[in-house]
Amino acid sequence: MDEDARGPNVLIPPPLLFAMPLLTGFIVQHFVPIRIVHGLYPERIIRLVGWAEIAIALALNGWAIATFNRLRTSVIPRRRARTLAYEGPYKLTRNPMYLGFTVLYLGITFIANAFWPLLFLPEAIALTYLFAIRREEAYLTREFGDSYREYCSKVRRWI
Repeated sequence: MDEDARGPNVLIPPPLLFAMPLLTGFIVQHFVPIRIVHGLYPERIIRLVGWAEIAIALALNGWAIATFNRLRTSVIPRRRARTLAYEGPYKLTRNPMYLGFTVLYLGITFIANAFWPLLFLPEAIALTYLFAIRREEAYLTREFGDSYREYCSKVRRWI
């Protein structure tokens, strides 16, 4: 079975691409604790923002998954795409689930008021680009050709 028949062949599940830097950040945080904000009022605010971010992330990812389900295409990036998603959250961003993971990561970091995981967020984004998005974009270009290129010209990769 060749790569096109299987899909983009993303080898590492994208949630792990976010979980690994987040966990690394919390390990460093354990040994070198640095808070993002200090004081009761700022800590309450950042936690509230964190919970709001988690709610937004879950809603965005739920919307993206529901869109894939409605289109009868797989959410799993190792599997072949049956159709090009360009409705729902895919009108706003080509990667709503990765955007959702990014917002979720921020929410968790803010609730914990932990500096080090925040410092590792660019690593999570870079890993996601290198090991998931690049493969997906190459696959979708091969699979959908001009339709995908036109979609890319209208919708940004992130926001």
